[in-house]
Amino acid sequence: MKKIIITTIILTLSLALFGNFDFFPENPANNADRAYSQIHLPFSYEMNVSNSIFRFDDMLMFQKDHQLTDNEKSIITADDFILDFNTSTDFLNFGHKYWNFEFGVKTFGNVEILDKMYSNLVIYGNDTNRPYISNTGEGSTVFSFWRATLNFAYPKGLSFGMIPGLFPEKESNSFVEYLRDMTIYLGANVNFDYSMMYASVDESSQKFGSMDDSLYYHYKAHFKYTDEGSVGRLTPSLGFGVKAKIFNGNFHAQIDDIFMQLNYKNLAGGWYDKYYRNDLFFFDQDYEAIEETFAEDDSTRVKNRYVKFKPGISVGMDYTIVSSLQVMSKYINNQHSYKNGFSLGLGYQLGCWPLQTVVGYDDNIFYEFKSGLIFERFEWQTGATFYHGFFRYGKGLGLNSSMMFKF
Repeated sequence: MKKIIITTIILTLSLALFGNFDFFPENPANNADRAYSQIHLPFSYEMNVSNSIFRFDDMLMFQKDHQLTDNEKSIITADDFILDFNTSTDFLNFGHKYWNFEFGVKTFGNVEILDKMYSNLVIYGNDTNRPYISNTGEGSTVFSFWRATLNFAYPKGLSFGMIPGLFPEKESNSFVEYLRDMTIYLGANVNFDYSMMYASVDESSQKFGSMDDSLYYHYKAHFKYTDEGSVGRLTPSLGFGVKAKIFNGNFHAQIDDIFMQLNYKNLAGGWYDKYYRNDLFFFDQDYEAIEETFAEDDSTRVKNRYVKFKPGISVGMDYTIVSSLQVMSKYINNQHSYKNGFSLGLGYQLGCWPLQTVVGYDDNIFYEFKSGLIFERFEWQTGATFYHGFFRYGKGLGLNSSMMFKF
């Protein structure tokens, strides 16, 4: 039984280095020693979504006729309810040996759904003669853009020994000799991004209260969004990568999105302002509460709205311990990635069946699992990622799939 458990754990935490199951897919230098051409059909995708409050297990509290416990109430009121997501879909992905081309669309969003103050009011009620102030939704942003990426890797291995004068001609130190002759591959990529859709809430305020002499609320919001008069702009960015062969593994280093910024032009913008007041000390039967609404959707167009990206970096190693068993360590900090921070991974291939797992930690922990099929001319990969916790204890979920034909 012990052997069965150990074998199951190893197989569950595994995978080998192939196109769809590469631990470092972002590194353009990986294509330098690729021996085949490839095309992804019909397309590949990745989507991730997480929230700030609820685990999957917590959803059971919203069943009909269920009475909330004290613990469930504390979960609902613990923090603001924020929804964070991104998607990436490649409609074209093909390449031949040391070059590759991808074209697709990316979407990002960070939206504050509800301030925890409102959750407390719903569950515990409000106090009389106390003013309430909130900024729910302020800073929420959703945007998308098209991206075309051309990757190129120098098809021949290089070495430090090719640099004149860097190493002595005769060197007896075995480590220096190995360093001098170590194979190094170089790669680069150029990205072309076209800004597509944008929406944001730049300012938002809600003021309300149940006072001794009146009831009132005042809601105000300043927003920007893409409409039929808005246009995008094509902007380029660059990336570079290096891969060095070290014994039975590889060292990877990559930087991307150099000079990247999105430019959304001629956005619609305006204010929404609603005010209500009911003064309770008026006993005239003809008295009416004061209610005013002011909405201005297209009064002020925004000439330019920029979304800037810091250069993304990735550095780490993969190493083959025994045949088809691989380990990985990695650090990534990239605004395109949902899986940033430090991570460790294991991979294994049993015949045509690959298995891979990655455990990573940035602001929160995540668990990634991939599997599929690998044949000489065909690869299919599917995977799932759990954020902030494992399976039912996760607060977010990522899904991805890719199908690749090799020739």
